[in-house]
Amino acid sequence: MGEGDVSQSDRNVEFSDDQNVKSVVDYENEELSVAVLVDKNLSQQEVEKVVQDKIETLLQDKKSNIARLFGDREFIKKGHVTVDQVAFSENKKQQVKERIIKQTQAQIQQIDKQADRVQLANDQVSEDKSQQIAIQEKAELIELTKQRMNKADSTYQEAQRKSKNDKNIAVYKVQLPKNSLQDRAKKYVDMAEKEGKARDISPALVMAIMHSESAFDPRATSPVPAYGLMQIVPRTAGHDVNRLLRNIDKPMQKNDLYIPAVNVETGTAYLDILDKRYLKAIKDDRSRLYCTIAAYNTGAGNVARVFNKNGSRNINQAATEINRLSADEVYKQLITKLPYDETRQYLRRVNSRIALYQVKI
Repeated sequence: MGEGDVSQSDRNVEFSDDQNVKSVVDYENEELSVAVLVDKNLSQQEVEKVVQDKIETLLQDKKSNIARLFGDREFIKKGHVTVDQVAFSENKKQQVKERIIKQTQAQIQQIDKQADRVQLANDQVSEDKSQQIAIQEKAELIELTKQRMNKADSTYQEAQRKSKNDKNIAVYKVQLPKNSLQDRAKKYVDMAEKEGKARDISPALVMAIMHSESAFDPRATSPVPAYGLMQIVPRTAGHDVNRLLRNIDKPMQKNDLYIPAVNVETGTAYLDILDKRYLKAIKDDRSRLYCTIAAYNTGAGNVARVFNKNGSRNINQAATEINRLSADEVYKQLITKLPYDETRQYLRRVNSRIALYQVKI
């Protein structure tokens, strides 16, 4: 019932311990859905009762996404139930594989960030040496991806077999309340302003990144793994902030990153590190902003690759070329040449959302 379906920046996915209930908060389509395995012989009324009982259980569980984000029972009651046969189509299998590939790309980018971090932490480490450090991790990740692809194939076969048994899937859907995103955003404006002022980082940029990374869900979790409002990865951004600003040379703990104040402080501090350390050689403020947004997602080394004709990940070398270009030209090159489409889309989203938070909401 959703093998491979995982939380992403625009959707929060949770499964029950027995895997028989899946709840999804889809921020892009402004929809909440709860899928439940039910007996085929149940009447529509009985199915609806089973589903409502499951939803009530989720509402009572303070750790569930529904209870955390939407504790309003009156809102939850406004949805409707549809019933379908258990199935796992070839199209669904392809969607799962595409999601696995996307997850792998995100994890590869974190490995690249780790290599950037190692190089910045030790000026004795050359660019080539820092990349050698990443080669083994990438090889292991690619092997793991092959295993996950094979599992998707076997899961398809198993789901086809189960589709002939005595189960259906009941799906309850309801539109999210109007202004739900804005209401969540309001909770974090003061934090963004406080941390932005402390670091000389635009609070609107901080808000736009929260919007794009987690849709303002403080418990957001991705398979990278990244945690919280600004989707901090403990061993890259978290480690950078700990080492450079807190004098703690170790990764952050995920439970700390679920604390909104800690997460926003860390995310803003990481933007500050990108702006004033990794990318400090870029002279134009707007050009540096575009590069900072992209680097937040993919790392400074991948940003450098856009501008270095030899494919080097050296950002100081890239800055020489960047400083010859207008900010608009820098943006255009990033949008067309960044190694990953996900990062290109990320830059577009964050850049367009900054204006939404220029005025305090």
